[in-house]
Amino acid sequence: MKLATPCEEAFRIEVPILRMAIAKRLVERGMPVVKASKISGISATTYEKNIKEKREEIEKLLKDEEIRDIIDALVGRILANQTIESTSFCILCSRARKLFNLKPCPLY
Repeated sequence: MKLATPCEEAFRIEVPILRMAIAKRLVERGMPVVKASKISGISATTYEKNIKEKREEIEKLLKDEEIRDIIDALVGRILANQTIESTSFCILCSRARKLFNLKPCPLY
C-alpha cells in the first residue's frame, strides 16, 4: 500500500490534461504555442505531441459547461495580465475530478 494524497492522484492523472486544455484555449485566442505552453506549465513540445494524443480527454473537459467556463475565465485573466489565485486552479481541478473518475476533493 502506498500513501498518496488526493492532490497527488489528480496531479498525475488530471492536471496535465487541464494544462493542455488551458494552453489550447490560449492558442485558440491567438497566443503563440510557445507562450501558451509556458504559461500553462508545459513545454511547447509536450503541447504539440499531446494536443492530438490527448484530444479526447481535452474535449471531454471542454464539453462540460462548468469546467469550460472556469477555463475560459482563467484564460481571460491570463490574456488580461491579471493575477490568478492558486485556488482558482484548485477549484477547476476539484470540478474536473468527476470526469476522470477520481474521488471528490476533500478541500473543495
